[in-house]
Amino acid sequence: MSPFASPLKRRILLRLLIAAGLLSALLLAAFLAAYRGQLENERSRASAGFNLLLQAALENAMLKRDVPGLREIVERLGTQPGIRTVMILNPAGEVRFASAPDLLGLHRPELVPGAGARGPATAFLHREDGAEVLRSVNPVRNKAACRECHGDAAAHPVNGILVVDYDAGEIRQHAWGSAAAFTGAGLLVLLILTLVLWRSLNRQVLQPVAALARASAELEAGRLDRRVAATGDDELADLGRRFDRMAERLQDQLARVRAHEAYLQAILDSLPDGVRVIRVADGRIAMANGAFARQVGLPLDKVVGETCHRASHGRDAPCVATLVTCPLQALHQVGDTLKCTHRHQKADGGTFPVEVHAAMVELEAEGRRERYVVESVRDLSQAARVSHEQRLSELGLLAAGIAHEIHNPLASVRLGVQGLARDIRTDRCTPGEIGNYLDLIDNEIDKCIEVTRRLLLLSRTPEEAPQVVDLATALDDAVRLLDYDARIRGITQDLALPPVAVRVLADEGELRMVFLNLFQNAHHAMPGGGTLTVTVAAHAAEAAITVADTGVGIAEDVLPHIFDPFYSRRADGVAGTGLGLTIVRNIVQRYGGNIGVESSPGRGSRFLLRLPLAEAAVGAAP
Repeated sequence: MSPFASPLKRRILLRLLIAAGLLSALLLAAFLAAYRGQLENERSRASAGFNLLLQAALENAMLKRDVPGLREIVERLGTQPGIRTVMILNPAGEVRFASAPDLLGLHRPELVPGAGARGPATAFLHREDGAEVLRSVNPVRNKAACRECHGDAAAHPVNGILVVDYDAGEIRQHAWGSAAAFTGAGLLVLLILTLVLWRSLNRQVLQPVAALARASAELEAGRLDRRVAATGDDELADLGRRFDRMAERLQDQLARVRAHEAYLQAILDSLPDGVRVIRVADGRIAMANGAFARQVGLPLDKVVGETCHRASHGRDAPCVATLVTCPLQALHQVGDTLKCTHRHQKADGGTFPVEVHAAMVELEAEGRRERYVVESVRDLSQAARVSHEQRLSELGLLAAGIAHEIHNPLASVRLGVQGLARDIRTDRCTPGEIGNYLDLIDNEIDKCIEVTRRLLLLSRTPEEAPQVVDLATALDDAVRLLDYDARIRGITQDLALPPVAVRVLADEGELRMVFLNLFQNAHHAMPGGGTLTVTVAAHAAEAAITVADTGVGIAEDVLPHIFDPFYSRRADGVAGTGLGLTIVRNIVQRYGGNIGVESSPGRGSRFLLRLPLAEAAVGAAP
């Protein structure tokens, strides 16, 4: 890389050269002014000495009245090198003697010094012929020896004026030569000083600054291990060491931030439901978990940064608020929440139903506070599959009781068939006895059919539309399915039903699963036996179902978590799935109801379900 590739280096070098040039020009101007003044002074002093000699020669010639000798002196002086003209004027300004004959007799009053002039006057000027000269004007004073011709000195202080024009070209040439030599020497000195200053500035300032700039650029590019490693004890070296310490802290901070982000992402990915965090300002997904990415069939890195309507609905424009409940449009204040159902679209074009729980939050990001919508997206088709699997799992736990319920009637049927066959072979069977055997077999088959009916109602896949469910029938069937389990555990099941039918609007299979799950939990809570009490009542527009047991109860610290997914604390010590009560609550809430629990350790638990009556639900439907 060129040493002058840096804009900073080019600017500093250019300014150094400009400063050196200006300083050279100022020094040259100052030198010329000083040298010219000094030259004029030197010439003035030289002309003064010359004038003294000339004045002495003149006075001597005048005292001897040697006019031709005086004229000869003036003419010879005019031929000397460096002298262009010599003139002697009388006090009135008339040229009496001159080195050039054409000047004789001219009147030059401007050359007569004022009355106050005491000594010679010297100045550079241009004559009438255009020649530049250094003119020296010297008054010749009247003395006592001159009184005979010029009168008294008091009345006639000046006998004449001596004017000498020196050639300015020679003077200028000498001045320019000296100025050039001085300028060359000055430029050489300035060049040396500039180079020394540049070298020192480059080594002490520019190179450390360039190292800091390179390190900063690499940090910006993500290479956080880049360091300056400055040496020395000046301010820039201290700045470099501070930069390295700052980079160390920045690397540590970013490592902690990334670890925290990974930790948060791991927590989100562990959740079974889809989660996404949407920035309100632009509707883009700032964070999502693996479950949501799997729901929509996209890689996680394709989900983050995408618009919410594009990721989940396949839309190029935001959803129309009048056609779908959009959390970005429906939530206005921090802390607002809502629950709604949507149909999300997969990457392959397929759709699936979801239940969305959304909340508005305000978070600080990049030094400013922004609003986000946090959505928990539950795949209802997946929830239905899990619910069905849970239902089958619960049926598996009923296997022993179901086998017993079916085994006894089948055993009776078998005995009746064997007795009937034996009597027919021995011709001891009358038509009346055959009828009795067939009636017995028919009754036992009815019992088996009733058991299988209960099982079929419990295990079937939920219908899309809810049905009217008689609570008495559903509760009675659930209790009967657990008769065998109750007997072997020493549990008494008490079902108190109202005299009139109490009906709700729900899926019958799902509602039976709710009751079966609660009854089984009550059995698990009474490993040493006890009483299960189930009551049904109708209050205003809702049905209240109470399921109470006399079991071990639920600890105070466990009670708030019993509806959480995968949270299992069975009293009999058997490991559960932790999904039973979660599914129960979801089913109850799906049909507009709610469920609560009261429990005292050692005294049992009491679950209370409230569901809208079928009549009220139908009347409230649009």
